[in-house]
Amino acid sequence: MEKDASEKPYLHQKRPERPPGWLPPNKRPQKPKPRYVRPEYSFDTIHGLSLKETECYVPTKAEREAARLEFDGQFSADGKTLVKEGMRAKFLKHLAEKHAKELKENLGLDDGQISQMAERGRVPNGFNVHHKLPLHVGGKNEFSNFILIPLYPHDQLHRDILDKQIENMKEGERRTILLPTCDDTVYDPKKYGYMKNNQKVEPNYASKVDAAKYSDNYLPEHIAEIQSKREKTEKPKVISLFRTLKEISESGKSAALFPERVAAVPPPPPAVQKKISEKGRG
Repeated sequence: MEKDASEKPYLHQKRPERPPGWLPPNKRPQKPKPRYVRPEYSFDTIHGLSLKETECYVPTKAEREAARLEFDGQFSADGKTLVKEGMRAKFLKHLAEKHAKELKENLGLDDGQISQMAERGRVPNGFNVHHKLPLHVGGKNEFSNFILIPLYPHDQLHRDILDKQIENMKEGERRTILLPTCDDTVYDPKKYGYMKNNQKVEPNYASKVDAAKYSDNYLPEHIAEIQSKREKTEKPKVISLFRTLKEISESGKSAALFPERVAAVPPPPPAVQKKISEKGRG
């Protein structure tokens, strides 16, 4: 069978010489991975949850997927029929049955929202069931590890505190982190002293969370109580005297330091004032 004239024949070429000291990629020295340094925070609580040193580890992928399925629950293929109730739904039903008073007083939920929690195990709009120790780093699906919390503080706990400490952790890796934790299962804004929309009282780090995107979760009496406490504890602003005196003219220093002397001395005649003004311009 004759070859097609357009087909190019294979050409044998000698491999170019490698430069001195060349090594294949798999034998080249690897750069050491940067050592993990835990972030430093200028506070020991965030949204009322104290930062506690906790050792955590990353379970296997199969363990993490099983824990997530246990929390979410299992549905049929079409997503319409509940095959197995998840721990989130069980926790919400437990709160509706045992902690209805706290749900109303702390979070401002009404009877309709609480009945949805009791009947269907549904999370009210604007809230989240938060794992105090995340599933990704060995957290368990236990009621003691859950808290019903508004979205804004929930997202801030993750993005501003937890994510910085557990990012890039590999399967089986262990690490000691500062974990926001408390014993409560229902978030209490009055106890934790934060304002409407869960704004921090005193920002002490650059937050990645925009509070304007979140809905109001506080009752008017919560805000009034927190505001009254704040007005009692607010400290007056102190302005540095040295900085103030430095920014005013020399003639104003004596007026700032000894106002009684200035008041006792009559102003100079207009002619003298004019000469002083011209001298200052010169």
